[in-house]
Amino acid sequence: MTRRRLLGTAGVTGVGVAALGLVGCGDDDDDDTGGLPTATTAPSGSPTAAASPTEAAKQKGGVARFTSAGNTWDTFDIDRSRFTPVSTLFGWTNLGVVQWDSYTKGVIGGALAEKWEQPDKQTIVFTLRPNVYWHDKPPVNGRLAKAEDIAKFIERNVAGKLRDGTEDPNFYRKSAFQVVDKVEVVDEKTVKVTLKTPNPFFLNTLAGAYAKVQAPEAIDAFEKDYANLKPELVIGTGGMILKSFKAEGELEYVRNEKFYRQVNWDGVKYLNLFTDQSAQLAAFEQKQLDSFSPTQNAVADDLLKRYQGKITEYKQFSANPQAGTYYGGAAPWNNPNLIGAIFRAFDRRALIQSLLQGNAVLSGNVPPTQAAFTIPEKELITFPGYLEDRAKEEAEAKKMWEAGGGPALGEIIVDIPDIWEGLYSGGAALITNQLQKVLGNKFTAKIEPYSTITTKIVKQEYGNGKNNIWFGWITEITDPEPSLLNYLQYNSKQPQFQQFGVKIDKVDQLTDALMQEFDIAKRQEMNKEIVRELIKNYGAGIPYTLVAVSRIMRWNYFKTGEIVPFVTSHQAVTESWFDQTDPTWQGRPA
Repeated sequence: MTRRRLLGTAGVTGVGVAALGLVGCGDDDDDDTGGLPTATTAPSGSPTAAASPTEAAKQKGGVARFTSAGNTWDTFDIDRSRFTPVSTLFGWTNLGVVQWDSYTKGVIGGALAEKWEQPDKQTIVFTLRPNVYWHDKPPVNGRLAKAEDIAKFIERNVAGKLRDGTEDPNFYRKSAFQVVDKVEVVDEKTVKVTLKTPNPFFLNTLAGAYAKVQAPEAIDAFEKDYANLKPELVIGTGGMILKSFKAEGELEYVRNEKFYRQVNWDGVKYLNLFTDQSAQLAAFEQKQLDSFSPTQNAVADDLLKRYQGKITEYKQFSANPQAGTYYGGAAPWNNPNLIGAIFRAFDRRALIQSLLQGNAVLSGNVPPTQAAFTIPEKELITFPGYLEDRAKEEAEAKKMWEAGGGPALGEIIVDIPDIWEGLYSGGAALITNQLQKVLGNKFTAKIEPYSTITTKIVKQEYGNGKNNIWFGWITEITDPEPSLLNYLQYNSKQPQFQQFGVKIDKVDQLTDALMQEFDIAKRQEMNKEIVRELIKNYGAGIPYTLVAVSRIMRWNYFKTGEIVPFVTSHQAVTESWFDQTDPTWQGRPA
């Protein structure tokens, strides 16, 4: 497999990241986007999606069936979530103010807002789409959407407070909304947003996978109840309505017949088969699943051979890089020798070969998913942690560990997400054995739900007087450009920085400058320099390792739009469909 970078043309977007979560809840191997597009140009040899027919020509009918990531949910309050399955769910059910119409072309289009105008650099006027209705669930009861819905959504994220006035650190996008000075409802169809300063990233914040508008009266009724994860709490304006939900990973959606555009599928179902490859394979062969991502090359190759001409393989980057986090603002992980030793002890190439059978690429703090903004692999492998000379890497890691007092830390717990270990059986042992072999201490894996891990991150419990770390998927990449996320995560003045706490003066300077830079070519070079500085500081609290390349099999009747490494359920609502005239449709269970 070549190391060809994806999204090499992402530089045309001129925008930033909106999803500010720290923990990913599944690789895109889980088909959390419904087996939907999650890469643009695939590595060599992979097909890309053909041009879509007109909307009228797309056939209606069929219920799409995919696998879910199991019990990986934090809340049904999208403003306070950072779990990939939640952003996928709300992509089906809820519209944002605007949305990504195309990641590959860098096109943001209307969603709840049909259009917008920018009379000056600090003013944006949004005009509401005239024919959008909320789902017919109490207390909203199918009413027409109005401008006030958009205004209250923005105001809530600016404030970052619960209805009773309580500050809540789980408003993960609050920092991105601080550019807003005021929001005015001009009339029932018009919202005027005034920014404090000119900002190149605000529309991208509004187009983010987690920036979905909820009805104000639903928040009033359910804010204290959203963690209970009941389907009646999800009320949107999107093309699918959540009909049933089980936290273990079974979901059912039905078409919103009042959606303003044609929705092709009758519905969508998710089955909890993510960690059971044998069950997934059997279900896919029987067409009870419309797509399947084998973790074993032999299984993928066998399918392609046995079903030649009937299924198509798509190779695509995972939306979720693999890494972990620690808090570097207190002992022990504020010691550069310790964090550097851990960073260098990870054998990234062994993980790629042993866990992913070669289906992955090395990743720095800006992954190859955002190729135009990160350093190429030929430069990446010159930095400690990525060297090809493994013996040198291990010797230097051991030396740093001893210099930082690592042997005195005793046993070190490594938290591993349960679904990550479920998919990569034996992965936890591989990681702990790597660290123990190089550094000498006893490293013990503890399998935990993602909800436990994300709670510990917020409380700065990875580090900060403790010696435990974690490893797994981090939150999905949601934007072709990393500028805003780099600012919010690594700039020491930002609240999210406090969860990592590794202050780098040069990164502060670069990220401050990014927020005022409208020249995208300059931002590309500035982001590359940020990557270099972060890697020199061993990840600065987020030690990236790799990005997987998924091998996704789809029956030929399954038609879709662009293939990109992002959550695209909002696109699939109208772009995906089943060609019931294709021969492979025959025999598919209803």
